[in-house]
Amino acid sequence: MYITLPSVKRNLGFKGLEVNDLIIGGIVVIVFLILFCCTSFKLLGLFLLIIGIFLLIPITVSQKNRMYKVMMLLFKYIFSKKEFTYLKNN
Repeated sequence: MYITLPSVKRNLGFKGLEVNDLIIGGIVVIVFLILFCCTSFKLLGLFLLIIGIFLLIPITVSQKNRMYKVMMLLFKYIFSKKEFTYLKNN
């Protein structure tokens, strides 16, 4: 017999949609609307919207992952301090 616990994450039940996804998507939409409608940076607003849509694409690396989570892990790996050790075989 297995004991299962509910997930700690707040899952909204729509194909793995989480509250974090809605918050990030909402911020991207609000910034896009401000840039596109109220300023002369229309191209920057469209560029931000395209990046926001790209980051919210679900990927199949594991369940319920979005691209922004994978990009955060990638940037952590790229900018982390690395030590390389070279050994010379005699």
